[in-house]
Amino acid sequence: MISACINIQSNCKPWLRKVSMMILALLPILAWYEIPFPVGLGYTLILFLSAYIIVRNNFKINVIPIIFWLLFVYICLIWIYHHHFELWTLIPPGGWLFFLFFLALIGGILSFDLQLLKRYMRWVVLISAALFWVQFSLKLATGSHVFCFVPNLTGGFTYEGMSYAELVAHQMSGSRPCSIFLEPSYMAYYYVSYLALIWFETNKQEKWLNKEGILIIFSLIALKSGSGMVGLVILFAVKMFSIFWNANIIRRFIMIMLFVPLIIALIYMYVGSEMGQEMFSRTEEFSIEGASGFTRVVGGYLMFDQLTFDEQIIGIPDVRNRFGIEMYDGNFIFYANGVQTILLSLGYIGALLYGLFYIILFRNTNLASRMCIIILFVMGLLESNYLNPYMMLLTIIPCADYHFTKNRLRV
Repeated sequence: MISACINIQSNCKPWLRKVSMMILALLPILAWYEIPFPVGLGYTLILFLSAYIIVRNNFKINVIPIIFWLLFVYICLIWIYHHHFELWTLIPPGGWLFFLFFLALIGGILSFDLQLLKRYMRWVVLISAALFWVQFSLKLATGSHVFCFVPNLTGGFTYEGMSYAELVAHQMSGSRPCSIFLEPSYMAYYYVSYLALIWFETNKQEKWLNKEGILIIFSLIALKSGSGMVGLVILFAVKMFSIFWNANIIRRFIMIMLFVPLIIALIYMYVGSEMGQEMFSRTEEFSIEGASGFTRVVGGYLMFDQLTFDEQIIGIPDVRNRFGIEMYDGNFIFYANGVQTILLSLGYIGALLYGLFYIILFRNTNLASRMCIIILFVMGLLESNYLNPYMMLLTIIPCADYHFTKNRLRV
């Protein structure tokens, strides 16, 4: 049964919901800050906060679908098997990132508050958009970047091992500003995630294209992020179809007469513009080995094709070392998108279990949660998002919807 609204609020104490939702909203920014700990600042906050929430609240295994526990056991066993049954592989189970993903899911569900999450994400969106347009305007006026707005919280990042000074130099020499985010695609991903919530929160046909929505759309266009534009187009198309489906015959006719010519005209103008030409020229990269588009979309499948049959079934432990490119400093650069990373590291079995997990969520949640899953999957085909902050965020939302909807039906 699909609920009409995802106005979800847990029974957690108000202060704990506020802290939890604020950290979740800020996680895509905080996760990359380096601290003297095995994981970054944002993940460390998730670790201790989720552990506290789990201990203080009535945690039961049915908080998440049973299929997730099969996935959990499989990943833990494969992790131990890949590391030759060493004792240290038992803690944390499945490795740091997967264990943090597990804790984030449980802690996020038990302390979930949709309205608080939207409020904090809105602050991030509006503040970052304002700073982005300052950067964008100055770039147009001066021809170069003037400000880097990424906060210097710890002096270093787990993001490619950069110091704060190196990150500033990297952003100032880049072609596109990205406000308080580390790169334009991260900012675009955040905006698309927020749109998935505010556009599909209810089934009511209330005003959805307000000033806030227009600001986000123009910011996404100005960011020139290919994955961001794909996400925006998908959200817009589903939203228009939803409005059309729920309209009467007269409104449907009016929408066809007004919106079809308008959409065609906008597409024609965008394709003919310099920005549009730049975006569409990137599609040529899909067939050029070594190009960014080829690496993001195609490269990982070629790596997977090189594995033996047994390796394709259960995955391999040394993906980075086997397929990474060694740099002058001895480090390896490796890139595969989210779906490819699952295939390479967990094989067909892991991909099947992940697929079943998200299918069950999709079938038992509302439209907003379904859009979060769709956006997560689409970005997983374009970006390296496996077990990153966005995967956590876009999985916690439908999991919380699933859990609280199931509890309401029991009452």
